[in-house]
Amino acid sequence: MTTGWFPNSERLRKTLTLRVLFASGTLCWAVLTLLLASQQVGSQGHFFAVAGASWVAQVFAAVALLLAARQADGAERRPFLLFGVAVAARLVADVVWVGSRAFGLGFAEVFQVAVHAVSYALLFGVLLWLMARIRQEMVSVAALDTLAVMLTSGLLIFYFSPFSIVEMPVPVALAVLARPVCDLGLLFLALAALMTVRRPPFVVISVVGLLLLLVADGFYLWTRVQGIYELGLAEAFWSGGVMFLGIAALSWRGETVSRAGHVGSYGVGLFWFGPFSPLVQYGFLLLWAALYGPMPAYLLLGGVALAVILTGRNYAVAYAGDVMARRQEALALQAEQGRILAGLHDTVKQDIHGASMMLEAAVAARERGDSDAASELLEKALEATREAGRDLARPLDELRAATGHGAAEPTAFFRQRLGKLAYFYGMETHEDLAAPLEELGRGEILVAHQVFVETAWNAAKHSNAKNFWLSTRREGDAFVLQMRDDGRGYEPEKATGGIGLGLMRSRARAVGAALRVESAPGEGTTVELRFGR
Repeated sequence: MTTGWFPNSERLRKTLTLRVLFASGTLCWAVLTLLLASQQVGSQGHFFAVAGASWVAQVFAAVALLLAARQADGAERRPFLLFGVAVAARLVADVVWVGSRAFGLGFAEVFQVAVHAVSYALLFGVLLWLMARIRQEMVSVAALDTLAVMLTSGLLIFYFSPFSIVEMPVPVALAVLARPVCDLGLLFLALAALMTVRRPPFVVISVVGLLLLLVADGFYLWTRVQGIYELGLAEAFWSGGVMFLGIAALSWRGETVSRAGHVGSYGVGLFWFGPFSPLVQYGFLLLWAALYGPMPAYLLLGGVALAVILTGRNYAVAYAGDVMARRQEALALQAEQGRILAGLHDTVKQDIHGASMMLEAAVAARERGDSDAASELLEKALEATREAGRDLARPLDELRAATGHGAAEPTAFFRQRLGKLAYFYGMETHEDLAAPLEELGRGEILVAHQVFVETAWNAAKHSNAKNFWLSTRREGDAFVLQMRDDGRGYEPEKATGGIGLGLMRSRARAVGAALRVESAPGEGTTVELRFGR
């Protein structure tokens, strides 16, 4: 039997396990890495320090992955498993690399490149999924941004490499160039996720791990350039980075990643003007080549590729913005429909319930032989049903306006609504459609419908107006829609209820229209929509 405290105690146990593993693994690895830095290269102490720092980190990484696999029970188990497989592949590659270098085996480089290719493919897939999860349609933008960063970073590394890549064995060349470029791309994606409004906790640990991998790449490149490469700090940092990625998997455990919405303005600024900025990196390359030479052809080709990527990015941003705008519009419409239906439920249900009670009372009065009381109750029930009809007509009109019903024939729609005002409330309605409503665009007609329905029913229901005027006219390039009543009027700044003047104005602004309301107690109300200038 599951008790109420068990889930909390289980979560506490997992949290303590994570913290103990994180603290102990970091401490042991850091101590051995510091010991490694203090040893003379080539000495026996240096060899044992390399092996110790690397394999201790790898053991902690393996333990973290095993615990993560056992504790995985979240809704997003599949991407979590792919993340775990990617880290495990990297772990196996590093174990084989350090072991083969230590014992003089010759197949390590080819094996490492092959396994790293699988690991990088999985990690990129998971991090892009993560961006899709937390930023929805912006995943295409994140992918193109990452590609741009990797392109310019690769150009920087290739341009400033003082050794000949073509003279190196192919696996070594791939390890030298592809690994730092891929690690930079992964770090960029992780930082983008880290800078979102609600960052997933495991991303913080992943960023630390990816930073260590990048530091290891730097050590490896530097020793290759100097021609003094030996097992050392590069291997220790590579293993440390994998350890932190394993702990990140344990921190995640497949739990649901919440949507974040957007990256903060500082993140956007860092992309365009920070060290990862493709434009800054490529601009630096061009400036350096112009001042000190040479200007190789691949640098110009890289610029063409960067221009293509950034063009695609701009298109992806515009498309994603359009999709998000439509989604927000749909959510606003859904909220408006919910409000209308809630009002419909409350008012009509009350009217019908009151009418049914009066009818029951009328039947009882007739059975008692009280015909006068029965007639009076029947008249009240009839009035209640008429009131229900009136209360039903307004929300239905609001729904039609909100969903764009009647946009194809706006003049007919407005005339039908005027007819309802006359039928339900006995108002005199007047129309003067000097400018055809069909001149308006679909979005403009939708706003005109919504404002008209709110204005007309307010005039009928609350202002006790006897007359309602609807007119359209042209004033230069502007299309003017005016609604006016002769009711008791009000003070617009104190108005409450309905969709509100603020919402009406925001809807008008969304299509480039201006809303003007004039009213005063005892002087009626005039609402004017002006489309265009």
